Parts: sequence; structure tokens; C-alpha cells
Amino acid sequence: MSCTSRFLRVALCLSFAARLLAQSPQQPGSETPAATLKLNVRTVLVDVVVTDKDNRAISGLKKDDFQVLEDGKPQSISFFEPNFAADVDAASATPAQHLAPNTFTNIPAVAPSNSVNVLLMDALNTQLADQSLVHRQMVKYLASIPPGIRIGVFLLGERLRIIQGFTQDSGLLRASISRFAANPSTSALLPTSASVAAQDTPVNIELLLSAEGGSTQLADMAAALQQFEDTQSYFETNERTIMTLDSLQQIARYLAGVPGRKNLIWFVGAIPQCLAAMTSESELTVAGCPYEEKFDKTMDMLADARVSLYPIDASGLPSDSLYDAAAPPASADLGAAGTSATPQNTPIVPAFAAYQQLNAAQTSSVQNDYQQRVLAHLQMDQLAKVTGGRAVYENNGLKDALAKAIDNGSRYYTLAYTPTNHLEVGKERKIEIRALSGNFKLSYRRSYFEDTPKDKRLADSAPGSDPLRPLMDRGMPNFTELRYRLRVAPTSPQPGPDAARAGDNTLLKAPATRYTLNFWLATDGLTLIPGPDGVRR
Repeated sequence: MSCTSRFLRVALCLSFAARLLAQSPQQPGSETPAATLKLNVRTVLVDVVVTDKDNRAISGLKKDDFQVLEDGKPQSISFFEPNFAADVDAASATPAQHLAPNTFTNIPAVAPSNSVNVLLMDALNTQLADQSLVHRQMVKYLASIPPGIRIGVFLLGERLRIIQGFTQDSGLLRASISRFAANPSTSALLPTSASVAAQDTPVNIELLLSAEGGSTQLADMAAALQQFEDTQSYFETNERTIMTLDSLQQIARYLAGVPGRKNLIWFVGAIPQCLAAMTSESELTVAGCPYEEKFDKTMDMLADARVSLYPIDASGLPSDSLYDAAAPPASADLGAAGTSATPQNTPIVPAFAAYQQLNAAQTSSVQNDYQQRVLAHLQMDQLAKVTGGRAVYENNGLKDALAKAIDNGSRYYTLAYTPTNHLEVGKERKIEIRALSGNFKLSYRRSYFEDTPKDKRLADSAPGSDPLRPLMDRGMPNFTELRYRLRVAPTSPQPGPDAARAGDNTLLKAPATRYTLNFWLATDGLTLIPGPDGVRR
């Protein structure tokens, strides 16, 4: 029986399965139990993006061109695979198929890339004006996305939502973003320059009156008001930080079952920073950083799910708040100064002339804005580095930044190794990958955490689950590793009214129409190995 034709009827495959079950080796009367060998081997999988000094992807490298070290000790690469499906262009697309009526197929016109891309629009940490810029730039990019690129769109607001599942259809993607752009939202937890100025003004007034009159009572009132405002600001920042990290963990869990690399392109205006600490999620304190453990867990979950972060500064080339049209005008007069002209909650000393006061305040404002930007960009760089992505900031060309991020994450090498250190007590392991030839830049995950004995016991005791079920969740990309063609047509001739019922639907009532489904599988997705008995398995 030949299987060389392009399509193989499913009935033939079912015949193989039935014969396989019938001919399975049996040992009747044998009471000797079969020996069972259980072996757990930890394999570390790392995706590596290799670029030159101009950030162009480098292809053609071999396994011997890389060296892997774990905690400084060389490791043997057990698996190596280049992933450059993004280089397949429209010229290599499969010609359009002319299908007969009522015939369907999942064979794609263009082979999809080995990676998928998530566009995360962040309304929780991004000002309204910057969100509008992101929407416009994304719609421009999606007007003509390269073939084979699979994109899903997520929205982070008061909660994380999927607004468009993974698709290669640019029309669907543009429509989903346009629907969201028509109803923009901003977070109540994100301060604006106007809201900060409104909070600072009464404190500054109390401070000046205290300085002029020498009143300790007014100074105490200003300090109490300042403490209240700081506590409120700390609470809002803490809430945004927790919500952001929780959402990234949700994305990691959602994408964990998707094979291949995932590029999370995150348009964010201001990644919340650790301005104050919390001993718990409800108790504030004034020292330390409470997010280190939660941050490490989040980054580890993303890396385990093969998710690489590409943070893109949604504000582009930001202007200093001193020149923000939405802020109160710069003035030496208290009550009108606000944060655009006055150092936050700092009294203006009467001994200085008005122009000196204003110059000092403006200088302090510019320096404070610069410091905040540097801290934000350092944090973006760290997020990208530990997950194998790349950060983009100080760039108004968000459309080009998006295109480059997708291109960067679509061309990579996959390496795997089995660590020589077999101990597992929950410690962090550092990963270093070197290119042995060429002056290249490498992006890859930088560490992972060992399983603890408790983790291994839980994994061993967990009931088995279907690995394919998560791929049926809402919004998941289509997979075409097993490609098929399906034809649905009414059975001819139709069975008589006294024919036996087909199927197990007891609620089905006559009259009914019976349909015949012809199902073909493409043989290039199957490996049928002939056995000594002539049966292919």
C-alpha cells in the first residue's frame, strides 16, 4: 500500500491504528512485571538573537560558533537549531489554492514564522496623549505587515485583556486597535503633571508662610500634608507595580504552551519604579524595595515560557515637564508655580530675587526630569536584557521601532544543554553565551532558577494533562504542523426514514439531513514507518 501521494485519506490512517492495536505484542500467561525506568533530566533551552554593529541579524552560524557557560563553567550544547523562517518572503508563498465548493483547508499561503508577537498596549502606565501616538503608529505598521508574521494584541488597563487573538490578517489587527483607540482610557493610579502641581501648590504655600513668619505650627502642617501626599503617591506606585508584574505573569502563563519564541512588544509610558517599599501588599514603609522577589519570579516565568521583552517608550522623545503645555505656567509666584517651575514641595527662599528663584526652580525641574528618564530607561534595558529582548527609547519613530522589534525577534538560534551541576535547591543559575567568531551582539535569557525539592514533588504528584488543550484557549495562534483538507457535502443518496441513527445525539429529531465529510492529511506532516509485517506505523 503506497503512501507517496501528497494526501492520505484519514480512513487509511485509522486502518493503520486499528491494525497496530490488533498486532501489539502480547505475553499471555507472563507474570513477570515489566521493568520501569524513570529518569528526570533538566534541559535548559535558550533562544539567542545575534546581530552586528548595525543591529542586522546574522545568519549561517553553526553550533561550533557558540560557547555556553553556566555559573562560569562550560556546558555541552546538546541541541542547535537556526530559526530564520522570517526570511521567507511573498515570492516563496504557496500559490493560491482554488478549492471546490464546501471544501476547506488549513494549509497557509505563507509558512508562518517560528515566533509569535504580542503587542501590549499599556494604559495603566501610559499617559493619554502617548496612547494616541502609539495607536496611530501601530495602525500604520499593520497596514502592510510582512507575510508569515503572527500578531496578537493585548491591553493592560485596570486588568489585562485580549483585544485581538493571534492572526496574520492585518485588517483584523487594524480594526481591533481602531476600536480601542475610539474609547481611550487612562489610569486613576497614574499621576499627570497637572495633578502633581495641584497637590504641590498648597504644600509650597504653607512652607513659604512658615519661612516668612517663623511659624512652627505652619511648618508642622506643611510636613503633615507632605506626608499624606507622599503616602498617596507611594500607594499608587505600589499598586501599579503589583498590577504590572501580575499581568506579565498572566501573559507568561498564557503563552507557556505556545511552541517557539514569543516576542512581547510592550508600549509603555512609565514603568513603575520602586519609589517606596511595602512589607506586604497593604502596608507601606519608607525604605528598601519589596519587589525584588516578585520581579525575579516574573522574569523567570517569562524566560521559562520563552517570552522576550521588547519595552518601547511610548512617549518617544519626551519634553521636560517645564515645557509641558498641560502644566501650570512657570512663575515665581507661589500658587501658580507648580512642579513645572518649582522643585517639588520646596519653599522659595525670600532672600533671593524673583528671577533667581525661578532659574533655580527651572534648573531643578529639568534635572529631576532627566533623572527620572535615565532611571526608566535603565529599567527598560534590564527587562530586555534578562529576557533576551531589546529596549527602544528616545525615538519618535514608533512604527519603525515596532517593525525592528518584530524583525529582531523573528531571526534567532535555539540552543539547549543539560547542566553539569545536577544539584537542585532553588538557586539562581547564571547563563553566559559567547560567539566564538565575529564581533557580534548577543541577546538571550541570562539566568534561570533551579527547582526546589518541593517543586519536584509537586510536579511528580500533579495529574497528567493534555499538552494540546492550552492551545485551544481564546486567541491562540493557529497551528498547521498537521495540514489537512476537508470537504463537507450532503450524502447522496440520503438514507431512508427508517435508517439507523448516525451519532449519539439523542435530541436530534427527524427530518434530518446526513452529511459526508471527506478528510485528507498532507503526508509531508506525517512519518509512517513500515514494520516487518508491512504495516506502517
